[in-house]
Amino acid sequence: MPASVFPAPAAARLLGRPLHGFGTPGRLASESAARTPRRTAATALALALGLALVSFTAVLATSVKRSVQQTYAETVSADFVVESARNEMLGGLPATVHHHVAGLPEVAVASRLRYGHWKDGETVSALTAVDPATLPRVTALKLTAGSLDALNTGGVILAGHVAAERGLTVGDRLPMTFSRTGTQDLPVVGLLRDRDAQALQTDYVISLDTYAKHYAEDVDASVFVKLAGGVSLAAGQRALAAALADMPTAEVRDQAAAVAGRTATIDQVLGLVTALLLLTIVIALLGITNTLALSVSERTREIGLLRAVGMTSTQLRTMVRGEAALLAALATVVGVGLGVALGAGTVRQLGVAAEAAVVLPVAQLALVVAVTLAAGLVAGLLPARRAARLDVLTAITHP
Repeated sequence: MPASVFPAPAAARLLGRPLHGFGTPGRLASESAARTPRRTAATALALALGLALVSFTAVLATSVKRSVQQTYAETVSADFVVESARNEMLGGLPATVHHHVAGLPEVAVASRLRYGHWKDGETVSALTAVDPATLPRVTALKLTAGSLDALNTGGVILAGHVAAERGLTVGDRLPMTFSRTGTQDLPVVGLLRDRDAQALQTDYVISLDTYAKHYAEDVDASVFVKLAGGVSLAAGQRALAAALADMPTAEVRDQAAAVAGRTATIDQVLGLVTALLLLTIVIALLGITNTLALSVSERTREIGLLRAVGMTSTQLRTMVRGEAALLAALATVVGVGLGVALGAGTVRQLGVAAEAAVVLPVAQLALVVAVTLAAGLVAGLLPARRAARLDVLTAITHP
């Protein structure tokens, strides 16, 4: 939003009303910000931009994480998941892990998952390989057409939104290019609900037998484990840990830990982006300090007259700090509001394919607001001190 069209005077007077509780210094702070609209808008918008990006990132990351948590909890009914300790999606678990786990008396069923890439025209897509016989016992997959058992014929199951985008249905054929076997026309044997496809982390599902025909890799990505009846979670975890003691790359995770592993990348990106954006916010806050310092310099004579008619140095400092807080508040309202709106809009668009819901990180946004307002007050300390130390007579005679 250009500074020239931002309604700074009206916004400054509206947000400055709480400052009226400080008496005349508060009202003067509000009016001072309102009478220099271009400077106020330019200073506030510089800070607002950083806050908008922080808020946007927070809303998007929180919403995606919540969506992953909900879809995983709804779809995966396994008690434990054995995965690579380094979160290697395409592998990391030797095939012997499944055999060790499946043979335990505490385990009722162990179902393997493998991931792979294939050439999809000019792009590369991912797929999931599953065991149609055991997967229904550790998940609650819902197909809108076809059946999971049909994967044994060498076909592929598509996520609902992918089938709609490609205009495919059960019985059609999908050309898939593999590095080992070249282009193969796999029949579409089922359509999977989008939320379930999201839980499996891909939009294309094939059987482990089909995977073995087109891939040379012999490593698993995950093993879903369902405990036998009467076995407690604690006992089951001890048995699994003992069985995998000689396999340091394998880690036994409950549902919470499994979800955390899937959202770890989101947390890392969020942390990195937030750290970078905080630097821009610090620079913008320095801009508030510079703006107020310039304002104090330009209003030297005015400040001298205010002191001459009875304003104390404390009241003067309150006025300048109030103006700094008002600039920070103006930037916060615009920045956080814009960031939340953009984040919610982006999540809604993502929800068309992944059924993601908008989740507002209230605590995180409240912290951003509180820190920004506090930083605004700090940004006004030096200009306020300079204004209070002006000699009254010298200030009055200033040209």
